[in-house]
Amino acid sequence: MRQFICVVLLWSCVVGAASAGELAGVRFEQSSHGYQVQVYEGLPYLWLGMQTVGLTVDIEPSAEHKLMLLWGSKNDKRQAVVSINGLQQRVAGGGYNGFQWLAVPITKEVKGERYEIVLRPVPGDAPQGFVSQVRLVTSDVAADALSKQLGDGAKRIEFFTPPARKLTDEERSLWDPSPKEPDWKRAERSSRIAGIALSKVQRWLHETCLPVRDEKTGLFLGRGGQWNYRDTAADCYPFYVWAAFFTDKAVLDGVMIDTLKSEQRLCNHLDRLPVNYDMDKGSKIDMSFDAMIFGASEYAKDGLVPIVELTGPGYPWFDRMRGIVDDIFKHARYETKYGKIPSTNIEVNGELLQMLPRLYCMTGDDKYLDWAHRLADHYLLGGGFIPSRLSDHGCEIIGGLGLLYAVDRKARPAKCEQYKPHMKYMFDEILRRATNSDGIIIQKLQETPGPHDSAATGDGWGYDFVGFKDFDLAEGTALYSKPIHKALSNLLKPRYENYNWGSSSRDNIADSVEGGLYLLYYQPVAEGFVWADRVIERTLVDHADADRLWGTHKLEANTVRTVLIHTMLHTQNTIARPWRQGLQLGAAPCGDGICIYLACDKPYQGRLEFDIPRHRLYMGFGRDWPRMNTVPEWFTVEPDETLYDVTGETTKSYTGRQMHEGIPIKLQPGQPLRIVVKARPRNR
Repeated sequence: MRQFICVVLLWSCVVGAASAGELAGVRFEQSSHGYQVQVYEGLPYLWLGMQTVGLTVDIEPSAEHKLMLLWGSKNDKRQAVVSINGLQQRVAGGGYNGFQWLAVPITKEVKGERYEIVLRPVPGDAPQGFVSQVRLVTSDVAADALSKQLGDGAKRIEFFTPPARKLTDEERSLWDPSPKEPDWKRAERSSRIAGIALSKVQRWLHETCLPVRDEKTGLFLGRGGQWNYRDTAADCYPFYVWAAFFTDKAVLDGVMIDTLKSEQRLCNHLDRLPVNYDMDKGSKIDMSFDAMIFGASEYAKDGLVPIVELTGPGYPWFDRMRGIVDDIFKHARYETKYGKIPSTNIEVNGELLQMLPRLYCMTGDDKYLDWAHRLADHYLLGGGFIPSRLSDHGCEIIGGLGLLYAVDRKARPAKCEQYKPHMKYMFDEILRRATNSDGIIIQKLQETPGPHDSAATGDGWGYDFVGFKDFDLAEGTALYSKPIHKALSNLLKPRYENYNWGSSSRDNIADSVEGGLYLLYYQPVAEGFVWADRVIERTLVDHADADRLWGTHKLEANTVRTVLIHTMLHTQNTIARPWRQGLQLGAAPCGDGICIYLACDKPYQGRLEFDIPRHRLYMGFGRDWPRMNTVPEWFTVEPDETLYDVTGETTKSYTGRQMHEGIPIKLQPGQPLRIVVKARPRNR
């Protein structure tokens, strides 16, 4: 995990005078101060791909000085950005194995009473630098003259936290949630972002995903030649479906539904509960009951819920989700004082708590709330419940309890009152014992109050806060708005630049951005939007490399999920069908409507579709409750007889149903189309 050092570290010295010309220095050693020290070729070092380092030296700057970095290399060239009193320079070195001294000049433009030095990663995928020592020396000291140990005549060094970058007025206005006039600059910018993303997703679907589908079984090939329910079915297949939904409906209605039929035919084992399938052997794989329940729950929640949120109950994925949940509880075998539950795994039960309120609202069947309360009673009513793991896998139950609480506020208000003190205790203790100084929720609950800057900050912070937001909205309060705002507003701090959120995979970064976008939908904070855009462009989509797509590993597929959620922010949920390579589509809020910018590099004719309030019309929610595994509804039309004025070269009126089914558009290269959409007042 990349983090920012914000502790005070004393020199590691040997007795004796400092080498001639050595003014200050530090060796990074194994420590409990919270920064991550690794070892290579026998030397401890800090990798700048994981942390941004801020150093202060109480010496007045001079062009007679230079900064020396004991620079690591693994027979490659490593890079970093070094800022000295605000003046940045990119440094690079390497081509050897081990460590050598790298000199960073200090120019006469460096001013101030002391040195403030920041070592940070370079943007993108370049090999990031790693440093074992930092020395400040007079300019006449050669690298080979530096002693291996710093003498006791050197100055003390302190670590500091540089302030977050301040947004410009233009950036802040770019994310005005309700501008009165069309912001065509914002819409055009969004069209470039969404155009790159959707074109890459379409290529990923056809060039990467469809080729790994096994023609004989109709299943997608996963690790070890298996169709695996906790990986392939839960984390790959749903986002192949999403890719088809947004970029190729023919694949959605054909291949993706055929795969759904195939997995049921080949893999159902205990009623509708499936087990993994070995494609090489052409047979199901024996699994324990708990492993089967885990895989079924993962598939239903992480795999089927995202699809149902987009396609609604009219597609067969809904029946599959409902059937699995029904049979999970049919075969529940673990006794509690509140009734049988299907698992003792907190992740499984958290996933079920997210599905059961959905199923209740979609069907009106009370059994789903009864089962949800059986689980919630089991965890909450004993008092003092707080999940110890707050990152991915542990955060499921927080969001599940939050969504249940929101639905209960109207459906079962007595249960809300019963749960309320327990929920508030859980939330308050997480804030007290599991946040860093920026308000970001860390990976694990701590024994003592925070802030816990030395603890690992993981990818589930936004998912956790989703449950907090449910509670606030259900109660009509703003108890947790301030903590959520604090977290979102601090995302531009240097410690989160090129941050990996607990792992080197793009999946952890994607999970963090996904959770952040869920929160930004309810609490628009400009810093959070700028952060999300930056991460998407640099890491998850890679705008610098047109041909870099994603793989079919589940961690890569989850990245595509977040990319599509982010893309719908930039199109305000509008979709151009059919999608074509080279097309650009972007939209921005405009009063109570939106402005839309379209462009293409070759003639295009198609339809522009608008989203509907899926939370109400598909999911049956009386309110758009915060929840995971969905696409936020940035702009929707009511598919009744509400009329919308669509103004381009001329103004035409359409019903919401017509808008959802798609209005005709025609484009020519070099002739962008600008459209303003506004609901017609009902009294007209």
